[in-house]
Amino acid sequence: MLRVGFIDYLNCLPLRLGLEENGGLEGVELVGGTPAETNAALLSGRVELGLVSSASWARNRDRLRRVPGYGITSDGPVMSVLLATREGMPLQEAHRVALTSESATSHVLARVVLDRVYGASPSYEVISTRPERALTEYDAGLFIGDTALEVRHMAGITVYDLGELWRQLTGLPMVYAVWASRRDPALYGFWADRIARAVLWAESNLDRIVAEARRRGAPATDGDLRKYFAEHLGYRVGVREGEGLRRYLAEGGLLASGIYGKVSA
Repeated sequence: MLRVGFIDYLNCLPLRLGLEENGGLEGVELVGGTPAETNAALLSGRVELGLVSSASWARNRDRLRRVPGYGITSDGPVMSVLLATREGMPLQEAHRVALTSESATSHVLARVVLDRVYGASPSYEVISTRPERALTEYDAGLFIGDTALEVRHMAGITVYDLGELWRQLTGLPMVYAVWASRRDPALYGFWADRIARAVLWAESNLDRIVAEARRRGAPATDGDLRKYFAEHLGYRVGVREGEGLRRYLAEGGLLASGIYGKVSA
């Protein structure tokens, strides 16, 4: 039985459904969690293969091998990786920024955007708390996944989509997560084939994906969910995405490592 780390956010729901519909989970146990938990599971050997944060893979390239071709991407707005401030607080004036404890990639991305786009150099703290409290105690907060979809509809705040800001800064797609293993990636060519079939299924079954997301209590309207799955999320890592990933690594390599203090991987 192959144990595979899998992110339990709505952004991976199309992949999960596609795998289920195409027999892609035969001989596979999905081990779900946040991106940080999936990173830790792969690094510890609790899973053999995983969908991990691009930043975690990059910082552990001596231990992890990327399975090419697929990941989680956006070419512009992504809807579920956001910086948020209270209304009336310009992002460039934020002095204290709360970072979600669930991700590594978004920490680097937020730092790059604040520095390069807004010329800001705030202090950062990794926290585990509800958005309402974070935005009361800090000038700005970083939110990802389903929480970010919820934050988009909160009253009295301004949101900044980091996928959109990355595209404005670089002209390139953003790669948030990649498939990686602790062994030779050639051993997992069959998994890339299964993901390819899952992606093809997802592209032609939007109604079923939206219906399942609603059944699971997704914090978004049907219209937003259709845009999210059909227009904002991508799962292929091709030439342009590869360029975006290399640019992200170059930008991130210039950052201080201290902001990762409380992230598990």
